[in-house]
Amino acid sequence: MKSALLITTTLISISTWATTKNDYLGSSYNQVLEVISNSSPRVTTEKQNRELEVYQKGQLPVYPMNALTLFGSKPDLAQDAKRTTSEKFDYYDYLPKKLHPNGVCIVGEWETTQKNDYSGYFKKGSKGLFIGRISVTKERVLKNEKRGFGFAGKIFPTLDPNEVVKPANFFTVDVVLGEKTDRFLQTRLTNEPETGFDFSALGLALRIVKALKTGDDNPSFRPVTPIAKLSETGRVKTPNWMRIAPASWLKKNNQADFRNEILQAMDENRELIFNIDISEESKDREGDLWQNIGHITAKKAMVSFGCDRQLHFAHPKLVD
Repeated sequence: MKSALLITTTLISISTWATTKNDYLGSSYNQVLEVISNSSPRVTTEKQNRELEVYQKGQLPVYPMNALTLFGSKPDLAQDAKRTTSEKFDYYDYLPKKLHPNGVCIVGEWETTQKNDYSGYFKKGSKGLFIGRISVTKERVLKNEKRGFGFAGKIFPTLDPNEVVKPANFFTVDVVLGEKTDRFLQTRLTNEPETGFDFSALGLALRIVKALKTGDDNPSFRPVTPIAKLSETGRVKTPNWMRIAPASWLKKNNQADFRNEILQAMDENRELIFNIDISEESKDREGDLWQNIGHITAKKAMVSFGCDRQLHFAHPKLVD
């Protein structure tokens, strides 16, 4: 396996750089790609420099998630929850992710290929550029640990990588508190995931839910309305649930760290396919009451400073 990581980060001067929540004008695919894959890094503090050096050495960082990282400094998780449900920026100068700190980014295209009753980029024939991030809760990156996988995505309503647009963001998770899963490529993720059970994390989980409710009354459900609104000028109709599932035929490997799993799978498959399923009847990620409407094709994967410490996915709310 090619174990070398794509070393990335940059702070670039562009008109869409985040300052306040009223300044968001959108981003081009290439602007966001530059943030997660630039080879000319520049950081502003010693802490950021130490973090960057881990990537530069070709290592995989393991950022902790605990009471101290969530609530021990400002902004804390509650402030982050308010920000991410009110601000739409696609990246920041520096943005540690509190709940899913360890991840790997993928880039490619979203395509809807099957007829359905929904609007926006759920409609058949919709095709756009895509940037996503696969992650885990806490620091549980290895297959012998209870991992809670997340898959967040940005759908750009264009095939022009230089066109500035406002992408639609979505969030899917398999089991919030994690379960023992040998491979990410064997899981399925939805926008209303199972909670799961982890007695050791119960107290912290209750504090997390309370903090998240400062940004959204129902933090366990992430509506996919932004996808249904994307490039839509007429009636908007959105499904209740969406499921993202790696194609079953993809070549799999036995890497212990899920990030190495994705990097090796990308090398061996050349591209990764993720099925897009929707449902009005069930949120059961393992059930069969789902309609496949298309797929995400990932053509490149990378572990980077920009992916973990700058990229942002605005959280949609039910009232958005």
